[in-house]
Amino acid sequence: MPTVARPTTGLNTSRINRPFTLTKWLDDIFEDAFNWTEGAFVPELNVYETSKMFEVTVELPGMNKKDFDISLNENVLTISGERHAPQRGEEDERKFHRVESRFGRFSRSLPLPNIADLDKINANYENGVLVLTIPKLKEKAGRKIKIS
Repeated sequence: MPTVARPTTGLNTSRINRPFTLTKWLDDIFEDAFNWTEGAFVPELNVYETSKMFEVTVELPGMNKKDFDISLNENVLTISGERHAPQRGEEDERKFHRVESRFGRFSRSLPLPNIADLDKINANYENGVLVLTIPKLKEKAGRKIKIS
């Protein structure tokens, strides 16, 4: 079977010189798809809204409160910090065969609407989830207008 040249962007280049077969191609796809050891840690951020408030949840598994900061500057809420890889001592004989967890510095910013009550933002961190509650200003929250 002839050798087919394949692009090297994002692939494990040690496999490039192998002859092309469907089985090897599928192996390459699955290995690349599940090789998550490279790249930065980007925590998942979700925003919910009710009639009285906004709620922001940020997934920060395995982190302590001291590992991240929350700041507010000109109506932009920023959560930043660093997720550290587990430290191994010399006495630790564990060998990692696969590490899919991501580590490193991160920063997530979220512009807040002008109806957010910035003075009453509350933050709670429990079980790896940061929950920020942001009340809405009553005078700017809007009202329903009745049609006569």
